[in-house]
Amino acid sequence: MSQLNAMIEQWDEEDKQRRIGSRPRPVSEYFAVERPLLQPLPDEPYETGRLFSLRVDRFSQISVRTNRYSVPVRLIGRTLRAMLHASERWSTTASRRSPATNG
Repeated sequence: MSQLNAMIEQWDEEDKQRRIGSRPRPVSEYFAVERPLLQPLPDEPYETGRLFSLRVDRFSQISVRTNRYSVPVRLIGRTLRAMLHASERWSTTASRRSPATNG
C-alpha cells in the first residue's frame, strides 16, 4: 500500500507542472490563484442523482429515460418518485393518486 501511495504522490507532483493547451502557466499556478476563493465543503452529503416524477401507466410500468420497469399493479395511476444514480436506483411512491379518466 505504501508503494501505491508513493506512486500517487509522484503523479500528483508531475501533474502540478502540467499545462493545459497553450496556456502560459502550469495548473499549479492557476490553482494557487483559485485556492483562496474556494468555499469549504458542506457538512451534509450532496445528492448527485437525478430525481424523476413518473406516472405508472395502465400496464403497470414506468418509463425512466429509455428503460421501462414493471411495478406492482396496485400502483397503476399513481405518481412515483425515482432517483437515478450512475450505479444504482431507488424509488418511492408519492402519496397522491392521479385522477381516473373515462375513456
